[in-house]
Amino acid sequence: QDSLGGTVFNFPRAKVVMTAPMELPIYGKIKLYETSKTELLQLWQKVIHENQIAVREHTKVEAIQKEGNNFKVVTTNGDVYLGNKVLLAIGRRGSPRKLSVEGETLEKVAYRLLEPELITQKNILVVGGGDSAIESALLLAPQNHVTLSYRSENFNRLKPKNSDKIKEAIDKKAIRMEFNTNVKVITEQTVTLTKGPEELIITNDLVYIFAGGELPTDFLKKSGIEITKRFGYVLKSHDSH
Repeated sequence: QDSLGGTVFNFPRAKVVMTAPMELPIYGKIKLYETSKTELLQLWQKVIHENQIAVREHTKVEAIQKEGNNFKVVTTNGDVYLGNKVLLAIGRRGSPRKLSVEGETLEKVAYRLLEPELITQKNILVVGGGDSAIESALLLAPQNHVTLSYRSENFNRLKPKNSDKIKEAIDKKAIRMEFNTNVKVITEQTVTLTKGPEELIITNDLVYIFAGGELPTDFLKKSGIEITKRFGYVLKSHDSH
């Protein structure tokens, strides 16, 4: 539904992509540890070109229907594809989770950061406590006034490098950290955070929200996939009867 590269395509230009060596079927061994977004996308382009893989960008799948022993894949722009197997590799980043707060529809609110080097001297609120939020806050901090809001009392499951860097930035007051806070209202000039019974009103020019992605549960159910939640995990199996 987006551009080639998906999540990687929407990474900030300056972001270092951390990966590991892998064996890519047909293509062979890829030895990468830390690379740039551009280099990684160039690799995907090369692999796709050499293997003549047809990619339909900006084409969202609306439904997958069973037709005899085959599947019919219907897209929002009216294209229909038939196949006896369908592989879903849709991830969760395509539909960012909204906060559902007043002012979230303002133009200054975004769910991805593309060109941090072009943003300077702004009062910025970054919302979230995962790697995407931390990396974005760190990229924006040197040339802006950044506040990081996270609903929990500490960070969990961060990449070690991100954990070290954000702790250092907070200690040096390069980033204003507000744990145990939630966004209440966004206006053109301010953002109101709640911290227990208290309210914090901070001057604001831009808001970046990294609150994870919405699980594509409705789409999967509509496609005939039975979803069972067990011990907090989602198990998926297609009903072929």
